[in-house]
Amino acid sequence: MKQRSTRISFRLALTTFCIVVGVPMMNVGASVASASTPHIAPCKGNNLWGAYVGRGAATGHFIYTIALINVGHTTCKLSGYPNIQGIRDNRTYTLDVNKHGTFAGNLPSTVLSPRISGELLLSTADDCNALNTGGITKIDKVAAANTYTNLTIELPNSNGDVYLSGIKVDIACGLEISQLGWKGN
Repeated sequence: MKQRSTRISFRLALTTFCIVVGVPMMNVGASVASASTPHIAPCKGNNLWGAYVGRGAATGHFIYTIALINVGHTTCKLSGYPNIQGIRDNRTYTLDVNKHGTFAGNLPSTVLSPRISGELLLSTADDCNALNTGGITKIDKVAAANTYTNLTIELPNSNGDVYLSGIKVDIACGLEISQLGWKGN
């Protein structure tokens, strides 16, 4: 008889435990669903400030890092592939992009709170025939014809432009760009 009452007590305790634990679990799930992130608007050009951070090199490639800082008052989503324009000989040109994703990888989209930064990566090469044949004079001429300064980043979906001064990019061997985003840790 003692063994049977112990089983009943155990079953009753187990049932009570499941019910008690089950109630908070449902509440947690309900609160998570109600607290889910609403749609976040894309970042606009007039809410972003661009800064050239620096350049690195590896195996014939240059990687240019550009910081995009949310200087607006609201959170926005930074994503997509931009168009890039550059200045050469006092004229503005849209730069041909050879590949989405760079030698250094690509970036996932990110959400930028005010005063938080995202980034854009540009990748160029210096190991193509245009820059390695024909002597120094020819190479200098090709490089000059493909070097751009003061870039404009045209955000996707006509969301405005971000202007970037202090950068000089030679795209004679092509240009690869990352998605707008953040690589994180």
